[in-house]
Amino acid sequence: MITIFGFEIERWSMPSRFYYLVLAVTIICTLFYRNLLRSPLGRAFAAVRDSEVSATAMGVHIARTKGKAFGLSCMITGWAGALMGYYAGNFNNETFSLVISITLLMMIVIGGLGSIHGAFFGAVVVAFLPQALSMLKDTVVGSGVAIPGLETGVFGMILILFILFEPMGIYGRWLKIRTWFELFPFARKDMFRRQKSYLKTERLR
Repeated sequence: MITIFGFEIERWSMPSRFYYLVLAVTIICTLFYRNLLRSPLGRAFAAVRDSEVSATAMGVHIARTKGKAFGLSCMITGWAGALMGYYAGNFNNETFSLVISITLLMMIVIGGLGSIHGAFFGAVVVAFLPQALSMLKDTVVGSGVAIPGLETGVFGMILILFILFEPMGIYGRWLKIRTWFELFPFARKDMFRRQKSYLKTERLR
């Protein structure tokens, strides 16, 4: 049982309280990241992500910035792990299989790298995708028929397609659609064409 400011939360007998606890932690983390992205540290994160050479030229300490990013990600992941452990009761190293790793990677790539909205979009898609695959399999093949590796194969194919054709994920696609409507009828077909060449400074690495 968890006690926060005298407020008791028990996962089995009080599921609604546990839900609101997870929701509160999610909102706090979202607001924290949103404000972090607007801070000098968040802009340093973005600079290092885009180009380490350019970030160094602007005075950003690469190793220190990466260390801060690693520490903050560990903090948020620790909160998520604590809530997951309390929800599941117990788990070990076998709980985190290859499918879970692919699922978490899909959640970020499909939603959109480097965006808070993308994390939520990816979580919604990945959460409903297994149910959609199950319904589609029952309709096409029939209920009760097991197809080993179907979910892993579909997840991998979707991941590869997003990496090749839409690296910015669902949120990136939404930004393109919104920008196209805002600029209509002056939007050009090739305005979102991906740049295939890198900076000359990046080629030296």
